[in-house]
Amino acid sequence: MTPDTNPIRTAIYLSLLMVLISSVSVATTRYASDYTSTAAIVTLQYLVCCVLCIPRTVRHGLAPLATQRLPLHLFRGVVGVLGFYLFYASVQHIALVDAMLLRQSAPLTLPLVMWAWNRERVPWRSLIPLVIGFMGIAVILRPSPEGLSWWHAAGVASAFTLSISMVATGELARTEPASRILFYYFFLSLVCVAPFSLGDFSGLPWQVWLAMLFIGVSMYFALGLYTRAYALAPAWAIAPVNYLAVVLTGVWGWLIWGQVPDTWTLLGSALVIGGGLFTIALGRRIDRSSG
Repeated sequence: MTPDTNPIRTAIYLSLLMVLISSVSVATTRYASDYTSTAAIVTLQYLVCCVLCIPRTVRHGLAPLATQRLPLHLFRGVVGVLGFYLFYASVQHIALVDAMLLRQSAPLTLPLVMWAWNRERVPWRSLIPLVIGFMGIAVILRPSPEGLSWWHAAGVASAFTLSISMVATGELARTEPASRILFYYFFLSLVCVAPFSLGDFSGLPWQVWLAMLFIGVSMYFALGLYTRAYALAPAWAIAPVNYLAVVLTGVWGWLIWGQVPDTWTLLGSALVIGGGLFTIALGRRIDRSSG
């Protein structure tokens, strides 16, 4: 098999492109948040995604929209909106690298969510990277006698919501095609958040409109790249690439806003990424032994 036809290599390339788009989108969100509300950014994001996915979803009529799992679709939509709202709010108030790193800690929270969802047992070996990763989160949060940084805590909460969304998506994928899952996710999320953004779009400069449109388009194509990459290769092969988003986001924060990570952030980052990579490595070992 030549490198050009190697599915894992192709998946890594797609993941690299996704990471680049996602990191630029986060920086763009930070820019737009100086001019409008988080609700407005999230609303336009989902509106753009709806517009882009409708032609593909209904090109053969409305029959593909028929579903018997509307409550789970709605639950996933609500969780998705909450996750982006928390993430974008944290981006607005803390360093980009901190917000992205906390969001990327979702692999650490996923085993806990799976246990709470269906009481799936967490192997004892998986507890070791969880402890390492959560030590890193604690370092980044840096609780002090004055209290906890609530915007950092919002970043952690966004990781939990991302994990919940991932588990809900896995449940939906048992019976629903990907196009239907995406449509209901975009549409129901839009319905949930739009009422909170009324009046937040007036008087915005054209540059902000352009930025918010880019955020929506980038989310749509990033999800497409993500889906394609994970269809080509197992998670353990490409998931580590996602941590490059932390590095790239840190670069944008440094170049544009002068946000230089301190020693504690670097230490916490090392622990979180180390715990995440450890979790991925364990998943790879389990996949190989079960194969």
